[in-house]
Amino acid sequence: MKNQRMDIISHLPDDLLIRILSSLSLKDVMATSFLSGRWRSLWKLVPKLNINDNDLNNLRVKLVFNSLAFSNPQVLKSLDFKLIPGDIGRSITSFNRFSSLVKTAVHCGLRELRIELLYTSLELPTIFYACGTLETLILCRLSLVDDVPSYGSLSSLKVLRLLSVKFSRDESVQKLLSICPVLEELVVRRSGYSNVEIFTINVPTLTSLSIAYLRVGSQPVGVHGFVINAPSLRYLNIRDRHSNYLLFTNMPELVKANVEIVCNQSKSLIGSIASVRHLSLCSQFSNIPYHAGTSFVFLEHLELCTCSSQCWNLLARILKNPLRLRVLKLKSVYTSRPLMVRRNQQSFVPECLLSHLKNLESNAGHLKLSYQHVFRPFLI
Repeated sequence: MKNQRMDIISHLPDDLLIRILSSLSLKDVMATSFLSGRWRSLWKLVPKLNINDNDLNNLRVKLVFNSLAFSNPQVLKSLDFKLIPGDIGRSITSFNRFSSLVKTAVHCGLRELRIELLYTSLELPTIFYACGTLETLILCRLSLVDDVPSYGSLSSLKVLRLLSVKFSRDESVQKLLSICPVLEELVVRRSGYSNVEIFTINVPTLTSLSIAYLRVGSQPVGVHGFVINAPSLRYLNIRDRHSNYLLFTNMPELVKANVEIVCNQSKSLIGSIASVRHLSLCSQFSNIPYHAGTSFVFLEHLELCTCSSQCWNLLARILKNPLRLRVLKLKSVYTSRPLMVRRNQQSFVPECLLSHLKNLESNAGHLKLSYQHVFRPFLI
């Protein structure tokens, strides 16, 4: 009875045990085969393998990996590499083993690949760029020294995450995205390690885009930023405190956008997001251009940061046209100063807003007394 209580984990269902094994390193997964007869073959059913630098340098691990891949090719679906700085670059043997594992996984129908190299150069085997089964690719803190081959085609890739990745040149980003014909979700995190000046995103199939550019330190030298052409985009999340150039094309399918920028060269922003239903907008320093004829006719939820001195003018222009607006939130991200409104601006509050608006929230201090009677019914 005592032994049974101590071995509760072995009585868990196979599905749960496999999920647990999927979180362990390959070496530890193999070690579980010695626990009991129940565990002897269970590790062979693990769909995800986590490989660190110790695994990569263990010849026995490589042999077992190959045996697993070829005996159950339909099971292995995901590889997660987390390797120490410089290990692959210093050791030809390590690189060959890494390349061999990737090639084997590609032949087995790999669906997900994650590589974290801790700011080290990496050359992917050329066969990788023709992996027709790969659906998710996550590259983290590494430098891609090779360029995308002309024959490359990641024909099934739907999710791509580029987290602090250095490319050989700006055009390499465009080449990588061009071989992903069905890409739907893109996450870009830029840092001081990233070297691309103009990050061009030209993906007709993209529905979700998330950008974070929050590096610590001084502003980079020269022109740097993003060019975004994604006509099918539905969800946009951008937090960018460093770009000085942003160019957006029309995004007629956009449903939700969270925008936090400091760029004063984003003339196309407001017009490109006019079809949005849920908008959170914060621009600390810049005066975002608002072109005549722009109308947020579908806007239902608006969160506006009051940090910019021009925020009230922007709000007035947004509310000028007929709206479906139901929720208005005024927030202060960078400052605690009260939101002051001039008396002569009271006339901008349209009748259609008063008939649809359900509530108003504000953490931006107080509304001037002359405005409180207008918004009091909506305050929560």
